[in-house]
Amino acid sequence: MSNSHDFPSTITLQPAVLPSGLVMSNGLVKAAMYEHMASLFGGSPNSNHIALYKLWSQGGWGMIITGNVQVSRDHLTLGRDMIIPSTISSDTVRAYRALACAMRPASEQHLARDKDLSTPRTLVIMQVSHAGRQSPVVLGGRAPFVPPLAPSALGLGRGAPSGWFGRLAFKIGFPTPRTMNVQDIDYVVSRFVLSAKLAHDAGFDGIELHASHGYLLAQFISAKSNIRDDAYSAKRAPLHLLRRIVTSIREVLPRPFVLGVKLNSSDYVGVGSAHDPRAEEEAEDRAVAQVVDIAHWDMIDFIEISGGDYEDPAFLATSRQAFYSRFARKARFAIHALTSSSPLPLVLLTGGMRSSATIQNALTQGHADLVGVGRGSVLAPNLPLLLKEYYQRSRQRKDNHDGDDEDFIDRGFPFQQPRLSYMKTSLIGVATSILRSLGILPLPSLIGAGATTAWYIVAMRSISRDQKIDHRTGTIRAVLLMWLPELRASAMLLSCCVACVLCICLSVVSFLRTIESYEVPTHSAPGLMTRTSHTT
Repeated sequence: MSNSHDFPSTITLQPAVLPSGLVMSNGLVKAAMYEHMASLFGGSPNSNHIALYKLWSQGGWGMIITGNVQVSRDHLTLGRDMIIPSTISSDTVRAYRALACAMRPASEQHLARDKDLSTPRTLVIMQVSHAGRQSPVVLGGRAPFVPPLAPSALGLGRGAPSGWFGRLAFKIGFPTPRTMNVQDIDYVVSRFVLSAKLAHDAGFDGIELHASHGYLLAQFISAKSNIRDDAYSAKRAPLHLLRRIVTSIREVLPRPFVLGVKLNSSDYVGVGSAHDPRAEEEAEDRAVAQVVDIAHWDMIDFIEISGGDYEDPAFLATSRQAFYSRFARKARFAIHALTSSSPLPLVLLTGGMRSSATIQNALTQGHADLVGVGRGSVLAPNLPLLLKEYYQRSRQRKDNHDGDDEDFIDRGFPFQQPRLSYMKTSLIGVATSILRSLGILPLPSLIGAGATTAWYIVAMRSISRDQKIDHRTGTIRAVLLMWLPELRASAMLLSCCVACVLCICLSVVSFLRTIESYEVPTHSAPGLMTRTSHTT
C-alpha cells in the first residue's frame, strides 16, 4: 500500500498524549454538535442525550466533545441548550454524571481520571459557552426587546448582505446588546469556573472553552464586536478575558483535568469573498501570535481551530473541506517552534473532514495533531472503527496483489452526504425576482446555514432512537421537523387562546341576551291606567 495510506493507520489511529498526561486512544475527535434535545428554554441532559452519546461511545473515538453547554440561562442559542445549573449539588450533578458515563465506552468505565494516565482511552469533554449577542430574544431565554450582554453595544447583522426583511428580523430577534460592565464580566468568569467544577464532579475528563463562532469569548477577542477602551479592549488585550477564565479554572482544577480552547479563524482567513491579501496575511499573523500566546500560558491541553459566526456562518457550509487548514498549519508550526520544557498543546482541526484523503492530509502535511469530525460523526457514528477496517482491508488487498488502488478507502468512506437544495422552477425564479425587487431578498446567510443545521439535528434524533437517517429529507422538511415540538406547543397555546376568546365571547353574548330578555316590572296605579285609557 502507498505511503499516503500508511499514514492514517499509523497516525490517526495511534494514541495521542495531551500535556495533562492523559492519553487518547487515537487522534480522531467527535467534534461538538448542537443537539437541540434539552427541554425548551434550557435544561439538563436527558434520555435523548444519553442514547445519542452512548452510540458515539461505541464508535472508537479518541475524544468525544458535547454540544455547547451554556453557562447563562438567559443567553441560549436556539432554545433547547443544555445549561449549567445555578449551584452544584448531588441533584444537579446527577444528570451530567449520567451523560459523562454514557460518553465513556463500557470497557473504560473502570479507568480513574487521576490514575492510570498512560492507559489510552476515549476522553469525554464538556464544551461550555456563552452566546453573548448571538442569543435571540424569547428562545434565548429573555423576554422580547430585552437585550443580550456583549463586550460592546454593536448589533448583530450590521453590514451583512440582506434585504430590509432580513435586517428587520435581525433587529427584532437580536436587539442591540448592552455593554457589559465589570460586575457582568466577573459573573461570567464565575460561571465558567462553576462549569469546570461541575464537569469535574460529574466525571468528565475536562472542558473546552468555546471562543469561536461569534460567541461571547470570541466577541471579546474580535475587533469587529469589541470596541472597548479598558482592560478588555480587543486592540490592546484581546485575550484578557479568556486568560482570566483559564487562570481561574486552573487555580481550582490543576492537571490532569483537561482544558481546551476552541478559537475562531474567520476573522483572519477570508471566507467566500475577496480580501486584500497583504492585510489578510497581517491579520493572520496576529492571530497566530495569539495562539502562541495561549500556548505560552502552559495551562491549555488542546487548541481547536474553527471559524465563522452568525453574520458569516460559512463554517456551516457542506461543500468545503478543511477550510481553515492553512491557519491551523501556521499555528501548529508556530507552537512547535517554541522552546519550552513543558508539553505543548495539541492543535485540533475541525471542518470539512469528509474523506479519508482529507483526514490523512491534515495530519501528514502538518495541519494538525488531531482531526475533528462533526457532521461525519452523525452520518457514521462508528467512523474510527470503520476507518480501521478499511485500512486493514486495504493492506490485505496489497498483500494479495489485488492492485494498489489509491481510491479504495475513499470509495468505501461511509459518508452519504445530504443533498440540501431548494426546488428550482420557473415559478420560483419569478417569485425570487419579485421578492428581490421588493427588498425582501436576499435573506441573511444564517437562514440557509440554519436549514443545514436543522437537517443534522433531525438526523441526530433519528440515530438516538435507533432509526436510519432519511437522506431524502429536504431543507424545508428538515426545518419543520426540527421545530415540530415547538410548533405543536405553539398550536396548543394558540388553540387555548382561541378557546378562551370564544368562551369570553359566548359569555358576553349570553349576558347581553339575558339583559334583553329581562322585563322591568311596572307598578302603575289603576286609576292612572283608567284615565290614560279614556284619554286615548
